[in-house]
Amino acid sequence: MESRNITSPNQHVFRECRFVDTAIHSLINRIADAKRKSKHVLVLTIDIKGAFDNLHHQVIIDSLIRSGAPGNFVQIFIRLLHNRLVTMQTPEGKVSKEKGKVVFPQGSCSGPALCNLVANDILTQHWPAEVFIEASADDFDLVIHSNVLSKLNL
Repeated sequence: MESRNITSPNQHVFRECRFVDTAIHSLINRIADAKRKSKHVLVLTIDIKGAFDNLHHQVIIDSLIRSGAPGNFVQIFIRLLHNRLVTMQTPEGKVSKEKGKVVFPQGSCSGPALCNLVANDILTQHWPAEVFIEASADDFDLVIHSNVLSKLNL
């Protein structure tokens, strides 16, 4: 994604020279800029619980395809994500269980890249001009500004 320059500049974490600190700095700058322009500001932060463990398989595959990933690369992940079976030896014999929910546990090599890929789809959507959105791993921050306070009511 980085080498093909398709990663949103609003994607922080798991990228070179991007950290939680750069996300916080960006967020503070957006708020300050809106306040300097005498705008009313609403900040919404969303932490997606278990994002690494709960990404839907088809969403990942669709994101890989949209990103222009090579077909053989997409096929590898299709095989990894479907028909997952965990087998272990117990005193009673072998026990197998299908693992359809967990994608890649937090800490895996592929998890961060796949989360960034899916987050990039969200970040690159057409957002109204008064909405700024950024992502840091499984956290999304939105800064929404308006000249009229009542437009910010939820």
